[in-house]
Amino acid sequence: MSAEVVALEGRAHERRLREVADELEATGWAFEITDAQWRLFHVSSELCQLLYESDPDAIGVGRHLLETRYGPAYKMVTQEHRTRWIERNGPYMLYDDPKLVEHLGDVLPPDHAEAIKQLEPRRAPSRWVSEIEFDGREFTGRLHYLGERLVDDHGDTFGYVLIYGPSLPASVLGLLTRGDAQAFTRMAELAEPGRRQAAVLFADLEDSGALSRRLPSAVYFELIRELVTTIDDAVVARRGLIGKHTGDGVTAFFLADEHGSRSAASRAALEVAQEIARIAERIATAGRAGRLLEEGGWRFNTGVHWGSTLYIGQIATGGRLEVAALGDEFNEALRIQQSARGGVTLASKALLERLDPEDAEAVGLAPERMTYTTVAELPHASEKALRDAGTIAITEVPT
Repeated sequence: MSAEVVALEGRAHERRLREVADELEATGWAFEITDAQWRLFHVSSELCQLLYESDPDAIGVGRHLLETRYGPAYKMVTQEHRTRWIERNGPYMLYDDPKLVEHLGDVLPPDHAEAIKQLEPRRAPSRWVSEIEFDGREFTGRLHYLGERLVDDHGDTFGYVLIYGPSLPASVLGLLTRGDAQAFTRMAELAEPGRRQAAVLFADLEDSGALSRRLPSAVYFELIRELVTTIDDAVVARRGLIGKHTGDGVTAFFLADEHGSRSAASRAALEVAQEIARIAERIATAGRAGRLLEEGGWRFNTGVHWGSTLYIGQIATGGRLEVAALGDEFNEALRIQQSARGGVTLASKALLERLDPEDAEAVGLAPERMTYTTVAELPHASEKALRDAGTIAITEVPT
């Protein structure tokens, strides 16, 4: 075969690999594609996120797939499963490159190189399945993957693709995917914690203990579930991040970077606070909880504050995924909310003075004409509120 024919065939195969990559990227799946010699051709954006690496070249594009398994991107894979991965895929690689160990001699640990030499080369099947497990430092759990040999119209191999998916039953996966995909994507982007500017919102049901004792448990549970779900929807609709839920309490963050400015983030937080008041009234006057407002037992208090130095990140464990924040301003926001009574929204001066005139008008406020008091002057400020936020200037905002 002439060099010109080989070059033409190579370009055709590269074009086919690119077509496969583009089609799979549209699915949002995590995958990687190699050429027929197992050189990494493409790493999907989702796999990059899963490996906490934004640069595909850093994962190993252009290098042999086996070599990438010893790079920093795969440091999270357990040693046991790296060995299993080699046992599963090594024979296929040896079939395509009998001198694999020689070519990667500087990369492979001696014991792994020796183990690969003992493998029996065989051609990769049309498709195969296996799994990979992570050690829990950044990512915990196990992924299944589907390998497939890519062939052209003549039956010649032009590449391989490995598609990764969760090792969960479809019924469980369906439950987990009931949430908003964009909200989960924003949470995933917080895998690396750091300092972030954000508006912080706390909302909580006043005297919830007395209300829970007065109502049948089933009715109270239904009420709180509807309330929290609807508030979460309002947060997500305004590109907020949902924080920890504590009983009937809600926490949310509105990042300046996500909204484009501090003013836009502050506006989003205030819009949610105003929406919460409408949500609470609608739920309290409908359904099985019909007369709560008339009986005076349904007051939802909200506090909104600005955080310039919040340390925000993602907490992912075997049983939960949530956004958490640390910092004085986070504690201050909590104390502002806890000092509110009567179903009001308290907003800090620090937040309101970050509103541009257009955003202030959009939420019905005129910050230049507002007056403030301190948390310490509120009649229901606790000792903790006085300690953590006593000097914070706040005002009640209309809802």
